Amino acid sequence: MRPLRIILFSFMAALLFTTTSCHKKELFDEEQYNDYVDDMFQVDGIDKNHDWCLTKDDTITVKVSDSRIYSVKLLTDNPSFSASEIMAEGVCYGNQATLTYTLPLVANNIYIAALAEDGSYLGVKTATYGTKEVELSLNEMQPIGSSFVMPTYQTFTYLYVCTFPLPSESFDYNDMVLRISKNNTRLENSLTVDLNVTLKAAGTKEQPYAGAIQLADIKYSDIDKVEIVEGKPMDDGYPLMRQFITSDAPLISGRNGEAVINLFESVHWSFGKQRDELGNVVSLIYNTTPSVQVNYSAKAEPIKRTYRIYFKDRNKARLLTLNRIDPFLIHEYNGGKWEIHTYPHKFDEVLYSIFTNKAAYDNHISWSIVIPKADFKYPIEGISLCSFDEVLEETFGPYEGFVGWMKDHTTHHNWYLNLKRPDLVYQE
Repeated sequence: MRPLRIILFSFMAALLFTTTSCHKKELFDEEQYNDYVDDMFQVDGIDKNHDWCLTKDDTITVKVSDSRIYSVKLLTDNPSFSASEIMAEGVCYGNQATLTYTLPLVANNIYIAALAEDGSYLGVKTATYGTKEVELSLNEMQPIGSSFVMPTYQTFTYLYVCTFPLPSESFDYNDMVLRISKNNTRLENSLTVDLNVTLKAAGTKEQPYAGAIQLADIKYSDIDKVEIVEGKPMDDGYPLMRQFITSDAPLISGRNGEAVINLFESVHWSFGKQRDELGNVVSLIYNTTPSVQVNYSAKAEPIKRTYRIYFKDRNKARLLTLNRIDPFLIHEYNGGKWEIHTYPHKFDEVLYSIFTNKAAYDNHISWSIVIPKADFKYPIEGISLCSFDEVLEETFGPYEGFVGWMKDHTTHHNWYLNLKRPDLVYQE
C-alpha cells in the first residue's frame, strides 16, 4: 500500500460513507468514491471493461451409436495420458445426452469419455470448444491406455476480500477462500447433485462474516431439500444469536425466492469453536500466515462438507455448472449488512437489501475472484496477487501476469497458472 493511502484510509472511509439509521441512504460523492477505489486498488490503469471471468460455458449434445455406451463424461484432458477433471456427465437417454459445461478460457479442447453401465471407461474422443453435436462410436474412439488416470471432479477456487463497499488495504483475496466441486450422485435420473465445499481460509481477524451459496437461476421452489451428507453444519454448536443468517437450515430462501445453501453463520466459530472469557467468539486469522502468532493467527484443518441437492426437475439439475453457483459472504458495515458476491452477481441482494443506488458502486473492481484451478495457491496475509505502480514502474506479488490481465481483460488468461514468487503464497 502506498504511504499516502495509509494516511487517507480512515479519513476517506468516514467521508465517503455516512448512512441514516432508518433508511440506509448513502450520503457520499459517487465520483469521489470510485476514484478512491481506483486509487486503493493494487493495479493502476485497470481495464474499464473488465469482466473478471476466467471461464466459458457451452452445451453439447452427444449422440451414441453403440449399445455398450451407457453414459458419457466431459473431461478437461485425456485420462489416458494425464490427470483430468470431470466437467459434466450424464446417462445417454434415447441414445444421446445433452450436457452443459464450464471450461477455463485457456483451454480449447474437451474430451468426451464413453462409459459402460458398470462405470468402466471404454474410450475417449476429442472435440473443440464450441462443438454443438458429436457422435460417438467405440470403433472411432481412442481406447483407454495403460497409463489411465482416474478423473476427479472439476474444482474451482473462490477468493474474497471482506471489506466491500470499502476497498482493501492489500486486496490479498484471502479473507475467505473456498474450494468447490460438483457432481451428479444419481446418473440414472440426474435429479440429485452434490456440492462439495471446502472452507480453506479466513484471512481476517476483526471482520466477522457469514457464508452462503446462491444457486443462480434456481429458485427455492425448484428444490425438494438439501442434506449435509456428513450430518453437521460447518458452524455446528454456534452459541450466540444468529445475526447474518437467521435460519440454521441447509436450504434457505432468498428475498426473491432464490435457492440459497447456508454454509455458516460465523467463519471464526466454524474454524475455532472457541469463546473468550466474556463469551464472545474468539477471532483469529486462519490459514493465511506462514507461522502461527499468539492471539492473531492459527493453522486449522480445512472444513469440508458435501451438500446434497434434491432437484424437482432434471433440466434444472443439469444446468447447475460451477459458473452458475455464486458463493457469497455477509458482513456488517456502518450499521448495515452487506453481501459480497462473485462479479457477475456483484449487485445481487439475496438476503439483504443493500443498495439505495446501485449505480454509485458500478465500478470495474471486484471483491471476489473465481479461479478454475483446484489447488490455486493464494497470497499470504497482506500480499496482493500482484501490484503495479505506473509512476514507479514496479511490479510486486506472486502472480506477475495478474497485472496484464487487470490492464486488459482479453489477455493473460493463464496468469493463475504461473506462480513467480512461491514465498508470497500460503503453503499448505
